[in-house]
Amino acid sequence: MKRKINILDFEARHCVTRRISSKTTEISFEDEKSSFMLRGKPGRVGDINWSRSQYIYFDIKNLCDHSLAVIFNFWETGSPEQKPDMSIKMGVMPDLKTRVSCPLEALKAENLFLDRTPGKLKTVVQGDKVEIKKIDRFSLTVSDFLEEQSIIISDIYFSEMEPEYPLPEKTIVDELGQWEEKEWPGKTDSEEKLKNYLKQQTEVKKTDKQDFADPKQDTDQKLDTEQKQDTEQKQDLSPPEQTTKYGSLLNKEFTGTGFFRTEFAEDRWFLVDPEGYAFFSIGLDCINPGAGARVDGLRPLFAWLPGKEGKFAAAWSKRQNSSEFFDFHKANLIRTFGEKWWQRWAEMTEKRLLNWGFNTIGNWSSVEFCRQSNIPYVLPLQDFPTTEKKIFRDFPDVFSPEYKKEADNYAAQLEDFKDDSQLIGYFLRNEPNWAFVRNLNIAEKLLASEKDLVSKEKMIEFLKERYGALEQFNEKWSLNLSSWGQLKKGITEAGELSAAAFQDLQDFSRKMIAEYTAVPSAACRKVDPNHLNLGMRYAYIWSDILYAGCENFDVFSFNCYKFDPTEEIKKIGKKTDLPVMIGEFHFGALDRGLPSTGLKGAASQEERGRAYRYYVENCALTKYAVGAHYFTLNDQPVLGRFDGENYQIGLVDVCHKPYREFVNEVQKTNKTLYEVVTGKRAPTEQKAESVPPVAF
Repeated sequence: MKRKINILDFEARHCVTRRISSKTTEISFEDEKSSFMLRGKPGRVGDINWSRSQYIYFDIKNLCDHSLAVIFNFWETGSPEQKPDMSIKMGVMPDLKTRVSCPLEALKAENLFLDRTPGKLKTVVQGDKVEIKKIDRFSLTVSDFLEEQSIIISDIYFSEMEPEYPLPEKTIVDELGQWEEKEWPGKTDSEEKLKNYLKQQTEVKKTDKQDFADPKQDTDQKLDTEQKQDTEQKQDLSPPEQTTKYGSLLNKEFTGTGFFRTEFAEDRWFLVDPEGYAFFSIGLDCINPGAGARVDGLRPLFAWLPGKEGKFAAAWSKRQNSSEFFDFHKANLIRTFGEKWWQRWAEMTEKRLLNWGFNTIGNWSSVEFCRQSNIPYVLPLQDFPTTEKKIFRDFPDVFSPEYKKEADNYAAQLEDFKDDSQLIGYFLRNEPNWAFVRNLNIAEKLLASEKDLVSKEKMIEFLKERYGALEQFNEKWSLNLSSWGQLKKGITEAGELSAAAFQDLQDFSRKMIAEYTAVPSAACRKVDPNHLNLGMRYAYIWSDILYAGCENFDVFSFNCYKFDPTEEIKKIGKKTDLPVMIGEFHFGALDRGLPSTGLKGAASQEERGRAYRYYVENCALTKYAVGAHYFTLNDQPVLGRFDGENYQIGLVDVCHKPYREFVNEVQKTNKTLYEVVTGKRAPTEQKAESVPPVAF
C-alpha cells in the first residue's frame, strides 16, 4: 500500500516551482537556504501517518550539468528550524531520471551509509537516532553550489513496500569507461590512441627525463595555444640529489634502527628511516591498477560490458553482497598489454610515483605492488576486531573476552610484515562509523541497550565504585532503582537525567574508547614490535573524547578534508603530544571527465594544483606533521564505485592519463617539500580558487 503527497502541499522556501503535469513539478533552488518543507503533527506530517510506512520515494531528474545531492531532512518536535535532527544525503547523476527511496529504518541511525539502488549514487546518514512518532517536519533540499540548481520531481509516495527502480535506455559510459556526454581537453577518443599512449609510457626508462604529466599524445587533442606551448617544456624528473633511497633527507641524520621510527628534534617531529635519515611521508592512496564500477542494475547505462570469462575476466569482481563490478581502468590495460597488463602497470606506476616526488605508497594500495616496489609503504590492517553484539553501529562490546580473542586473530596478519624495513607502519582501521555522530555518548548508547553486554557489567561496576550506595546514585541520577541490576534493562537518553548522569556517562565513554584502542594495539605490538602504530584515521575530531587511548599509538592519524589543515594538526598535536599524519585529503574540479568534485572543490585543474601545494606545504611547516597522503591515484568510476562515489579526484583518469596541470604542481611541491620541512623556505601563501563541493 502507498500514499501520495502532492508536491504543492509543500512550503517552498527560496524555491521556484513550475508545474509540468499533474504528477511532475520542476523546482529551482536559488541558494543554500532553499528547501521544500512539509509540516504537521508529531508522527503525522502532511496527511500521512508515518508509522504505517517503510519508504519515502519519488522520481527525480537533475537538470544541472554536474551531479547533485538531494537531502531528506527530519525534525523532531521542538527542534530548531536551522538544524534538522537528521539529514540523509543522496547523490544523483545529471540528466538521468532516477527513482530514489529513503528507508525509514535509516532513522534509527544504525548505519552511516545506505545501500545503493539502481541510478542513485552514494547515500550518507548524518545525525543521531530520530523517533518517527516525534517527527513533525520534513523537507527536501539540495546541497549548495555556485549556481541555481534545478530538478524535476514526481509526486512523493509513502509506501509499505520498497519500490522498483526503473532506468531509461540511455548510454552514459563509453567503451573506455569515460563519461560519454562530456568533452574535455585530453579525452581519449579511440582505443588506438589509448594503446599508443600506454605503450609509450611503459617504454620510458626510469632514468629518462620524460614528462609523464604531459604526454606527447595530448598535443593532438585540440588543446589551446598555452597548453600546447606548455607541452613542449620538459622537466628534470629525476629524484632530488639530497634524498636517500627511501626518499629521506640526506643531510639530516639521526640513529638508524633498521625500521622506521619517530623522533622529536630541533623543535619538531620527524619520521626517521631505517638508516637514520629524516623522513617526511608524502604519500598517495589507493595505488591499484583501477577502481571497480558497480554494474548490477545499471547495465543499460554502459555502452560496452564484456563477458565475465575470457580476455577481460580479471576486470570483473564481486563483493560479499553479490554486487557486480567491472573495472574499466584494468580493461584498458588488458586491451593494451594482454596477459602482461599488471606488470606493465606496475612498472609505469613506480616510475610515475618517483618522478612525481612521492616517497610513500598510501592506504588501500596493492600489497603486491608494495612488496615488489622500492618505495616505503603503509599498511591498512583488515577486519578490525568486533563482537557479535554491538553497542552502536560498528562499536563492539570492548570489555568482552570475544573482543580480545578477535584482536589476537586480527593482529596475526602482521606476521608476514614484521621484518619488512620498507613498511613505515600500520593503520588499525579507517574512519570508525560510530565516530561520525557528533557529540556521541557511547556509554549512553550502551545503557540504552537491552542486550546482555560485558561492557554494561563493567559500567555498573564503575558506577558502584564511584557512588558506593545505590541511594546516593539514585539521588545524583534522579532515579528510583531498587537494585543495580535494573540498569541492565536499558535506560534511554540517560545523559539528560542530570548533570551527574551526563558526566558519568562521558567518563565511562572515555574508558570504552580507550579499551577500543588498547586491546588491538597491544595484540599488534605483541606480533610486530618493529613497526609504527599509526592509529585509527578518524574522519574528524569532534571532541577530546576521541583522544582516549591515544597513548597506544606512535602517530595520531586522521583524515582532513580542508584547504588548510594546520589548525587541526596543531590542536591534535598539542592534545596528544604525538606526531600527526594525515591519511586522506583531496581536491576535484568539474573541467574534466567526471560530474562530481569530491569533498573539496577547486575551480579547475590548475586550481587543484594550487590547492595541493598550499595544503601540503602548510602541513609540512607545522612541527607535529610527519606526513600527508593524497586520496587517490585513480579517478572514481562515472557511475560510482561500490558506495556510489564518482569523484574527479585522481592524478590519472580512467585511461591512465595524468591531469597535466594538476600533476605538474604536485610534482613541483613534492620535489621541494624538504625546503619547507627544514625551514629553508616559507610555504606558499597563494590559495586556490575554490567552489562549493559536489559530493555526498
